[in-house]
Amino acid sequence: MAGRFIFRKDIEKAIKDGKKEILIPQDARISSEALDLIKEKNISVKYSQEQSPQTEDERELGSAPETVKVEETGISESEVEEIVNRVIQRIRELRHKQGSEKVVRAEEAQEDDDMIICRCEEITKGEIREAIRSGIKTLNGIKRVTRAGMGLCQGQTCERLVSQILCEELGVKREEVEPSTARAPVRPVPISVFATG
Repeated sequence: MAGRFIFRKDIEKAIKDGKKEILIPQDARISSEALDLIKEKNISVKYSQEQSPQTEDERELGSAPETVKVEETGISESEVEEIVNRVIQRIRELRHKQGSEKVVRAEEAQEDDDMIICRCEEITKGEIREAIRSGIKTLNGIKRVTRAGMGLCQGQTCERLVSQILCEELGVKREEVEPSTARAPVRPVPISVFATG
């Protein structure tokens, strides 16, 4: 059966009673707040070989009037330090793993940055990404800044690709992206076409 738990209130009671030394049963456990208070108030802790009583009545009968039973952690300081070091090492490994995944994604992104998205204006995926990362959040904004979609086809070829890149960069669905302002393709025509109908 588990030993007695010693909480902060137990240590505060001992301090209030003016005790500078407390007796801890061998099977007792100290809460972290109680341990902090013991260190803060520089209270001397001694371990006894007796087991802490299991019931409330036995606890009252089994403790000496000038001692307070405090729970022992059951783990030495070197074991605690070893556990802390293992936890820190695992956190570092996880951070390193996440960092390497980010590097791989960045390398993948750089590989296709040279891909031409808008053939009419020869705008690359990297230029579109750069515009989005600098604060452009709409297709019309990308069109104004990069000229993607302003070529001869007026975005008929590249608008879907640009909106896909925008969705990937902003982490939104395609339905949430407002379409760009559409204009009919314009070509020069001779005036005779208008005259003759």
